Amino acid sequence: MKQDEATYTLILKYIEGKASEEETAEFLQWIDQSPENKILYFKIKDAAEALSKNESQVSANPQVWASITEKYNREEKTDKKGIKFPKLWRYAAAVILLAGAALLYSRHDNSTWITIQVAKNEAMKKVLLPDHSQVWLKPGSSIHYPSNFEQVSRIIDLKGDGFFEVAKQLDSHGNRKSFTIKTAALSISVLGTSFNVQQHGEEEGVVVNTGVVRVETKNQVTTLHPGNRVLLKNKQLIPSNVNASLYKGWMTGNYEFNNTSIEEIRELLELTYNVTVKIDQPEQFKNIRLSGRVVAKTEQEFLELLKPMLSASIVKQQNTITIKPNRL
Repeated sequence: MKQDEATYTLILKYIEGKASEEETAEFLQWIDQSPENKILYFKIKDAAEALSKNESQVSANPQVWASITEKYNREEKTDKKGIKFPKLWRYAAAVILLAGAALLYSRHDNSTWITIQVAKNEAMKKVLLPDHSQVWLKPGSSIHYPSNFEQVSRIIDLKGDGFFEVAKQLDSHGNRKSFTIKTAALSISVLGTSFNVQQHGEEEGVVVNTGVVRVETKNQVTTLHPGNRVLLKNKQLIPSNVNASLYKGWMTGNYEFNNTSIEEIRELLELTYNVTVKIDQPEQFKNIRLSGRVVAKTEQEFLELLKPMLSASIVKQQNTITIKPNRL
């Protein structure tokens, strides 16, 4: 099998939920190799969903459709495990048709792709996008988007953490244009709002400050309003209500506590600084609630300020922070 066909098969089996554990691991490794791979995956996923709703829209050019389906139709064939692909290759063909190329995987469109990266040893970076939306990128994070994204569709690939203030924009019909952020596991769609996207290992979180945000995975969809947060954990979206301003502290340096528990502090530290937090004797902290504002520009400053507030010792070794109550 050609490499392109193998790649499409892997993507489509994952979309259809037919990938084995080994294939799923291979897919996750492939999608993490480059922003282009993520964009390709979401193009196929979006086209597959659109096609499943209305295949006739993709058959506008019968000659092109016929030439594509002749090459990729596998309705009567199965793989070695006996899995049929009556829909999968039609989805792939639809993507190829929509992209206007027979080998989408190995070719790029004519637009210039812009990548903005912030090294781990650099300061936070503020980015002004062509549509006047603003992004604050945490060190170690990056965004990837086409130079003409304002003219077509506003889609950005994000790796790492970013705070977004999305400018409202109208299309030619007077409707608000959506703004979509793609991560390895989430698709986040908004019209005009501000929100925080954070990634810690396989966990990803979205916290909304203003407006309305739609968060989508392969199997779930949820809508968030100001003060809502959703955490992707063990492949499940877990919603909760939080103090949204606290989660933008990494950007502003201002951390505003409002009856904040030790568990919320643990999650905040893990998402903000991409660390693992261990709490020794957690029962000693169960009645502690923090309120007030602290100013900390660095992780070390923040941890030092937390020590007296929690009456605890806080030690960081490599990538693990341990919080232990002070002895009486």
